[in-house]
This record gives sequence, C-alpha cells and structure tokens, in this order.
Amino acid sequence: MEALPPSLQIDYGMRAEERGFRAAWFPEITFGDAFGPATGTALRTSSLLLGTGVVGIWSRSPVTMALQAATLNELSGGRLLLGVGLQARGYVEGWHGQRYERPVRAMREYVTILRRILAGEAVTFEGEIFSVRNFQLMMQPPERPARIYMAAIGPQMCRLAGELADGIFGYCYSVEYVENVVLPNLRTGAERGGRSLDDIDVACGFPTIVTQDDSGLERIKGQVMMFATAGSSSPEYASSFAAAGFDVAPIQERVDAGDVDGALTLVTEEMADGMTIAGSPDHVRERIDAYHAAGLDTIALNPSPPGIWFPLYQGHFAEGVQPPEFSFPAYLGVINDTLELLGG
Repeated sequence: MEALPPSLQIDYGMRAEERGFRAAWFPEITFGDAFGPATGTALRTSSLLLGTGVVGIWSRSPVTMALQAATLNELSGGRLLLGVGLQARGYVEGWHGQRYERPVRAMREYVTILRRILAGEAVTFEGEIFSVRNFQLMMQPPERPARIYMAAIGPQMCRLAGELADGIFGYCYSVEYVENVVLPNLRTGAERGGRSLDDIDVACGFPTIVTQDDSGLERIKGQVMMFATAGSSSPEYASSFAAAGFDVAPIQERVDAGDVDGALTLVTEEMADGMTIAGSPDHVRERIDAYHAAGLDTIALNPSPPGIWFPLYQGHFAEGVQPPEFSFPAYLGVINDTLELLGG
C-alpha cells in the first residue's frame, strides 16, 4: 500500500481483513513510516497479520526497532510480521547519513541483536557494525513473539535468512528464481542454523494489477522495466529475470541512453507475466498457484499504478527523463479491484 495517506492505509487494512486476506504489508520509503498505519490497523482489526514491508536497518538503532516492534506486537495481540531490509545505498547514505557497509555482516548483527531484545534478554553485543550495551526490554514477552522477516534477493542474503530469520521477503522473484536460487540457498542457510525450510515462511511481493480482462499485463509493463533496470537497488533483480530466460541488457542500454519509451517496447507480455502478478482474476489465481507449487508460502500483492514507472533511487534514469503523470484515482481503482476481484 505505497503512496497512500496513513488514514487510507488503515481503511484498506480493514477492508483487506473483511475480504479475507491473511495479511497487510505496510511499506516505508517516502510516504510515511510503516509502524504508524500498521498500529492504527491493528487497533481496528482482529485477525489480520501486519507486516512491515520493509523497514531499513540503518533507519533505526536495533534498540529503537525492537521498541517499536514490541509495542506493535503487543497492541495487535501478536500479529506482527517484522520485515527488515538493507534498502538502497542512496536511501541509507543520502537520507539517513549512515555508511552502507558490509551488508551481510550488518544484517547478521542487527537481526541477532533484535531477536535477543525481543526475547526479553539483557543484551550486551559488541559487533563490528552494530553494538548495544546493557539494554533490556522491560515488557512482558508476548505469547506470540513478532516474527522477523529478512528482505532478500541475492544468494548470500537468502542463506542468511535461512539461518536467522522466521521468514524471507523477496520481490519480483520469477518462478525459476524461486526454484533454482531462493530455495536452495534458504535450505543451505537453514541447515547451517540447525533448522529446516519448514521453519521459514517463504514470502515474495509482486507488482500487481488485476483487471476484468488481461489488460493488466500491458498496464504493468512500466513496473517491469523499472525493476529490470534497478541494478543499484539490487543487482539480483536482473538475475531473477535471467533465471526465467529474460535478458534485461537491451532494456538497460535503452534506459542508459535516456530512451525509456524504447525500453518499454522491449518489455514483452511474456516478460510482464513472468515477473508480476497481473491480468484477469482467473489468470492471477493461476499465477499464485504456480508460485505456491514452486515453493512460495506467502504471495504479497502490491497494487501498482497503471502505466507508471519512476526512479527507485537517484540516478536510476538519465537526467531530464520524466516519469508518466501519476493518477491517484487510477491507483485507488487498482487497489479496489485487487480487493474486490480477489477477496473472499
């Protein structure tokens, strides 16, 4: 639920529960924080799981993150799915003034500290990147602790999630990438941590446009082009495309040359179908079934504005290239269609 005022996020969270959805995920980039609307939704729902999808580990100290997570989890009766991630280097260094360094080590330390605090331990941890001295959360540990989800695209982070996290949260996984990269690396990490894949919720989000016909596949091509060229956000997006047999290099070349229209012409309907959840309700359900068969446990549908693309970080597109005009009513229409056509 990106680009929505917090009050609308709460309203849509309530509708998601009414329509039978299992969870709602609240983003945190530039439209507000994740914990505020998730807490508001928690107080107006009873069974909906509440995911942060995702909050960056450099945006808060591990202590602050634990305080917010414990509060939300207590207020929701143990319904928090705490999604944490690295976010893009530009967000970390440009917005938060932090050093984006040794991401796998940073995530290992952060999640280790976070889990110990949420378990009620008195924590002193001297890491190479994060440290905490003499902190203990003075809150009764809940019957249902917050589940920690690690945002992961590449193999190293998938292995780390398998070792340390309750769930993994990816984005734009192709079916082939799930089968050939995500699950094997998760399994390796789980074995390293003395666990099995059964202990881990394998989740992934997808740009989504649900339409009465299959026109959603055409309307979502801008999102596909955007993630196909988002190498500075994660170079592994291109690997996910490649696993499904799609070469994004020609698309990247057009984008680098400032020819976004030309880049869009190279996004085929097959590529759009392989990397998103879009089209008619029946087709969307078939895609969801295919991902479940490949090994995903949770599919998060991210309603996307039709025909829209935008830079995911500074320098993603050439200077002077302007994204299409955003229509808020059209965006709300996509969200409403997702809830009504797939709910129940």
